[in-house]
Amino acid sequence: RDSRARMPRGVLDVARGDRARARVATGDLARSIIAAFACATLAFAGGCALAHAEVARGHPVAFALFPTFGVAYLAACVPLAVAYTNPEDVRADLNACKPRDYAWLFRRTWGAFKDAEDGKVRGKDL
Repeated sequence: RDSRARMPRGVLDVARGDRARARVATGDLARSIIAAFACATLAFAGGCALAHAEVARGHPVAFALFPTFGVAYLAACVPLAVAYTNPEDVRADLNACKPRDYAWLFRRTWGAFKDAEDGKVRGKDL
């Protein structure tokens, strides 16, 4: 193969071949994370529909709801993604659909982002 057509190694910083192992949540944790993500997505879609209806009715500043809902949606989904990709670093009995468990995950994830020097969260930081 022509080496110019291939992506240089290290761009994506992923393991290839036998070393590539998926470390994602499974079982009850995965189901609860997926259900919580679905709830967040439905809430986001409902919020956007509400904002669209307000814009259509002529409210002049209702368009500002779109980025507000977008930021809230991202802030809600990032902890779910971190828990999904680092299942060994969260509590074994975590149920992301329970408000108390989700609040714990939210605080731990955003606290780890706040305390990280390089802005990256690693599983050990949770």
